[in-house]
Amino acid sequence: MKFEKVDFFQPLLVVVAILAFLGMGYIGSFNYRFENPLKLKVILTIVFSCIIFAAGAIFVKYKISVDETKKLDFLSEKLIVSLVIIALILQTLNMVLIGGIPLFNSVLKSNATTNIWRIAYPLFLIMINVLLAKYYNKKYLLLVVLGALIFGLNGYRTSVLGILGSSFITLFYLKKISRKLGIVFIAIIVVGMLAVGYIASQSIANQHWTLNPLELVFYRAAFTLEVFEKIIPLGGTTHGHILSMIFSSGSPRTFIGQYVLHYDVCLTSTLFGPVYLDFGLVGLTVQMLFMGVFLQLVHKIKKGIGVGIYSIIITHTLIWIETGPTDIMIWFLYLLGLILIIINFNYIKLNKN
Repeated sequence: MKFEKVDFFQPLLVVVAILAFLGMGYIGSFNYRFENPLKLKVILTIVFSCIIFAAGAIFVKYKISVDETKKLDFLSEKLIVSLVIIALILQTLNMVLIGGIPLFNSVLKSNATTNIWRIAYPLFLIMINVLLAKYYNKKYLLLVVLGALIFGLNGYRTSVLGILGSSFITLFYLKKISRKLGIVFIAIIVVGMLAVGYIASQSIANQHWTLNPLELVFYRAAFTLEVFEKIIPLGGTTHGHILSMIFSSGSPRTFIGQYVLHYDVCLTSTLFGPVYLDFGLVGLTVQMLFMGVFLQLVHKIKKGIGVGIYSIIITHTLIWIETGPTDIMIWFLYLLGLILIIINFNYIKLNKN
C-alpha cells in the first residue's frame, strides 16, 4: 500500500489521537502527578466518547455521497498573499504593543491573546491553507515556517501545531508530501511543540520545573485528565454556563479552574470536560456525535479550498483533545466548514444502498 494512497487524516484519526492521549495521561499519572492512576470511570467515559464519535463518522461515510463540489474562484492569489502578510504584520505589531516576546515572559504571555491576535491568527491560518490549496508553490512554504515562528513567539504550542499541522495535512491531500518529507515535517512539528512548551514553562514566575521537554508532555496529559476526573462528579451542574461564556465574554478555562479546583487558574480540561460540566453525559454524547458527523461531511467535500478548510478543522479538533472546545475563534473555523457544507448542499445525497 503506497504512502500517498492511505488517508491518514480522515476523521477517525481523532479517535486514535484521543486514545493515544489517554495512554500518555495514564502513564503520566503514575510517574509525575497522581498518587493513584486514573479512575476506571474516566477511562470508560473517554472510550464511550470515542465510540459515539466513530459511529457518527462511519454513518456519514457509508450513507452519504458527493457528486462534485462547487468551485470558489473569487479569491485571487495576490489577495490571499496580501492577507497572509497582513496577518504576520499584525502579530508582529501585537508583540510590539505588549512590550516584548511572550514566549520568554509569563506575564506577557498572559496578556498576549489580544484582539489583534484574535484577528491575526485565524486570518493567517485560513489564508495560508487556502493559498496552499488553491495556488500551491514551494516558495509559500517559507510563509508557513515564518508564520509558525512569529506566532510561536506568543508562547502557545497550539499556534505552532495549528499552523504546521494544518499546512501539513493540506499538502498531504494535495499529494505534495512524500514519505521522507512527511517524516521531516512531522519531526519539525514535534520539535517545535516541545520547544515552545518547554521554554514557556521555564519562563513562568514562581515555578521551577525539573521535567525535561518529553516528560513535560506526559505530565500535561496526566494533569489535564486529572481535571476531567474531578469534573465527572460535577457533571451537569453548571447548566450551560460555560457554553454561554464561549459565545459571549469571560474566560471559560479560568471559570473551570475556579469551579473545579477552587483557585484562580486557567485550566485545560480535555475535549470532554466543558460539555460534561455543563450538560453531563447527555451533552457529551451529543457533542461527540455532532463532531463525528460534521468532520466526515467536511472531509467528503474537501475539494479546492475545501482541502484547506478541512485541514484547519481536523487539526484544531485534535488540539481540542487536550485544551477543550472553549475558544469562540476556533468555533468560527467550524462555521467555515458549515458554510462549505451549505454551498455544496445540492451535491450531497444519500446512497441508495
